[in-house]
Amino acid sequence: MIRCLIPLVGWSTGLLAEPLVWGYSPSDPPPYVNMTGAELDNSVTRDLGELVAASLDRKLSFVAVPNNRIEEALKSARIHLICNTQPQWHSQPELLHWSAVLYEDADVLATPANRAAPRNLANLQGALVGTTIGYHYSSELTQAFERGDLVRRDVRNIETRLKMLERGRLDASVDLRRALNYQLQRHPAEIRVSDWPLEHFALRCAAPKTTTGSAHLIETIDQLLTSGQIRHILTRYQ
Repeated sequence: MIRCLIPLVGWSTGLLAEPLVWGYSPSDPPPYVNMTGAELDNSVTRDLGELVAASLDRKLSFVAVPNNRIEEALKSARIHLICNTQPQWHSQPELLHWSAVLYEDADVLATPANRAAPRNLANLQGALVGTTIGYHYSSELTQAFERGDLVRRDVRNIETRLKMLERGRLDASVDLRRALNYQLQRHPAEIRVSDWPLEHFALRCAAPKTTTGSAHLIETIDQLLTSGQIRHILTRYQ
């Protein structure tokens, strides 16, 4: 595990002894989150948490939080921070300290390689589209579902969506580009990934301003980003 020595001025002994409680959404796909049973396995989230905790010389605890409970978990201090998020996804982002952008990603379409590549959503008129349970999509895609131009089919994870796509049980699937590339490199399939995004994301970490030490926590993450150590984590999951 890589260590980055960062000054801990102003941190009390008691706070340093308290484990860093790292929240994450279990519905995030690999390589961001990878679950073995109920445990967080090797993934961007786990590696990032371990790097930050080591830099602060703190113990670490990972806590899975459903997307619709993340704001409540931050407000109640059940978790100290959440990553793989962005301000637009929070009702009061001004109440949080925000890191710089750690990495970028985008929602894209996966379609069978033996069909013509869609140039836009209109090319998919009437298609059955695999989606993530409880996930809110771009306004354009949401409106297409509401109008009935496309049919939304919630599927529990990316692995199942891709299998359904291969077997002709879906016409298309919406997933994060990094997650699709990660899956298809490990499990090659006759699937095409669109080169145009449905929605672009600039993903960060956030910690409540009301939690003691949260500003320093975010500063530490920014320093690790500047040093290139977070980029090094991402290269493990290319």
